[in-house]
Amino acid sequence: MPARRYYPDAPLPSHLQYWERLDLDNRTAHLVDEPWRHFEPYLASRGYTLCWKYYSRDRPETPLRPKGLTYSVAPNPFRPRSREGFVHFYDLDQDLGQTGINQTTGWLTSSASLKMAYDTQDRVCGIKALHNSRSREEIDIITYLNSPKLRACPDNHTIPILDKIVTEEWTFIVMPYWPRSVQTCIPWEVEDYFNRLAQALEGLAFMHRHGIAHRDISIGNMLLNVHYGVPGVYSSFARRNIALAYIDFGCARRFPAGSDPASWMGTGHWGTMDHAAPEVPRCADSVVGIGRGAPPQPYQLAPVDIYALGSVLMRALSWEQIYCKTFGNPDHLPTAAHQVLLEFVPGYVSLLERMMHPDPTRRPSAARALEECLAMRDALDVSIRFAQPQPGRGYPEIQYLRRRW
Repeated sequence: MPARRYYPDAPLPSHLQYWERLDLDNRTAHLVDEPWRHFEPYLASRGYTLCWKYYSRDRPETPLRPKGLTYSVAPNPFRPRSREGFVHFYDLDQDLGQTGINQTTGWLTSSASLKMAYDTQDRVCGIKALHNSRSREEIDIITYLNSPKLRACPDNHTIPILDKIVTEEWTFIVMPYWPRSVQTCIPWEVEDYFNRLAQALEGLAFMHRHGIAHRDISIGNMLLNVHYGVPGVYSSFARRNIALAYIDFGCARRFPAGSDPASWMGTGHWGTMDHAAPEVPRCADSVVGIGRGAPPQPYQLAPVDIYALGSVLMRALSWEQIYCKTFGNPDHLPTAAHQVLLEFVPGYVSLLERMMHPDPTRRPSAARALEECLAMRDALDVSIRFAQPQPGRGYPEIQYLRRRW
């Protein structure tokens, strides 16, 4: 019996040729791992050990490799070097198998074309498989954003490329695995809200300045370099130097750098509808005021990105309020950062609301919103901007702050 042949020595089976969309259909979702089994020997030859779904904590198919947890996080998370960690780890249990590491290193992923893997230094990476013709624009955009000149820019908040493996049919993009979305860390102090917003606006302004419209800004496409092993969900973004990165450029469009964003036009249904601007049709042929079969109405892409970002951060703020209402404030403190933010910094929500204005012409550009964000932050009194630095202490009682202000 001849030995089984794998990619690239043998093509994918015909039923897997368009496997990037297998996860979108319940009838084929169970097949999402099958193409990766064909890629596994080839990627192993390039130094990457794929992480497979585990069905038993005691005997996972891909055992935990704890060495990768011992590296200190890279000082520059967008340009990690050899033996530098990708994410922040805090207070990991001595028994590393009980920290949830197995569950969060990609045994389960939300996209058929994305797989987690260990590199040769036992660090967890994300590998995205992109078809060289069907995903040509995405490959070109993420390669452009990671070109040496653009990667050296400190305001570039796109996920870095660690490796790029090109074959005749597929390109494998290797990225550091950042496990937390922008909504899963509750800011510790008001400064953290502005730090998070400033990073997001800085990254979006950078993309727009270089001619990139993302078109799919969502909670899941904005990641933080913090591991799920961090106790609780409360994080000091500024004090711990937590970084934010944009991922997934599958819907993105590239225009000439320096061109007027007002000329960037798009049509149709794109991106995550939870954060879609009002001018984006909810489906291909259901546009308000337009009959079925009528030509789609164009809309400007840059304001759509601004709306989506405002929606994401407004949703995150709402989630943070619900979480603290349900489970209590961090470390049982009397006052959470979001309470101080909402009472004493109304301009923060006002800025998000203007980013979500129904009229796209009245939304600020990313660069303008960033200027307003930084000016608002710098004008704050230190007693509002920062919590008390002593361990276990945050903001005082809200009544105390009210009497003071």
